[in-house]
Amino acid sequence: MAFETGSYGNPAATNQRDYWRVTLQLVKRAKVDLAMLVLMSAVLIPLDIHLKDWLLSTRAVAVLGIAMSIFIGFRNTQAISRWWEARTLWGTVVNKSRVWADGLRGLLSEQQWRSERTQQLVQLQVAIVWQLNFQLRNFWHPDLQLMRQQLLDQLALPDDSTVRSLSVQRMMGIQKLAEDQWIHEWGRKHLLEISDAMTDAVGGLERIRNTPIPPPYDLFVRVINWVFGTQLLLSFESQGSALTGILLFFGFLIAERIGAYVEGPFDQDGSSFSMPLNTICVGISEDLMPRELNYGRYRPSRNPVFWD
Repeated sequence: MAFETGSYGNPAATNQRDYWRVTLQLVKRAKVDLAMLVLMSAVLIPLDIHLKDWLLSTRAVAVLGIAMSIFIGFRNTQAISRWWEARTLWGTVVNKSRVWADGLRGLLSEQQWRSERTQQLVQLQVAIVWQLNFQLRNFWHPDLQLMRQQLLDQLALPDDSTVRSLSVQRMMGIQKLAEDQWIHEWGRKHLLEISDAMTDAVGGLERIRNTPIPPPYDLFVRVINWVFGTQLLLSFESQGSALTGILLFFGFLIAERIGAYVEGPFDQDGSSFSMPLNTICVGISEDLMPRELNYGRYRPSRNPVFWD
C-alpha cells in the first residue's frame, strides 16, 4: 500500500550521517579538557616513574570507578531533567500562546476580532515570546532582532521593553477589554488564567537559567573524574596498554562533560546541547501571525544538530 508524504516535515531526528558533527561539537566544547588529557599522557607515559608510589590498589581503583559511574550517572540524569523541564515549560508557552489567540477569537465578535486593538494583543503575545527567547540566551540572530524591533514599533513600545513590561501591557489590555465591555467577567477570568500560566512558565524558565548545578558539586565531580582517569591511565600503563587507559579516560571525561553541557539548555553556540528556541518562536509566530513577520535570512531547522 503506497503512502503519500505531507507538507508538515518529518519529526525532528538526528541522522547517522550527522554523528560526526555532534562529535565535532563535543570536541569543540571540551577542547581544554582534551588538551590537558593529551598533555598528561605525553608527560606521564614516557617517564620512568615508580608506579607503586602513584597507583592505588586494584580494589581502590575499582571502588573509585563504581563511585565515578554513580556520580556521572546522577549528574547526567539531573542535566537531562533540567533540559526536559525547560522544554516542557516552553511547550506551555506554545500552548498558552495559541489559547490566548483562540480565547480572544472566541470571546469577541468578528468586528472586534479584526479591530486594531485585538490584533495588537495578539502581536503583543508574539513579542513576549521573542523577548523571552532573547532574555534567556542573551544573544540573537541579527535579522530576528530586527524583526523584534519592527514588531515593537508596530505596538508603539520602546526598544528596551522586557518580558515583564510586555506582560504588564498584556494585563492592561485585558483590563481595557473588560472596562469597555468587550468581554464579560468569565471571559476576563479566562484571559487572566492564560496570563497567569504564562507567568508561571516564564518564572520556571528563569529559574533554570539563573540556577546552575551547585558549584561545589560540579568541582567535586570534575576532580574525582580526573583522579580516577589518572589512575586508569597509570594502571594500564603498568600493564603495557597505555592506549587502553587513555581511551577509557577519554570516555569518562566526555561522559562527565556531556552532563555539564546539557545542564545549560539556553547556551549560545546553537548546538545540539541547547534548545531550538528560535524554531519554537517561529512556530508560535506563524500560528498567531501567519506570514506577517519577516525573519530575514534566518531559516528554522528541524535537525537537532543544527537547531538554535
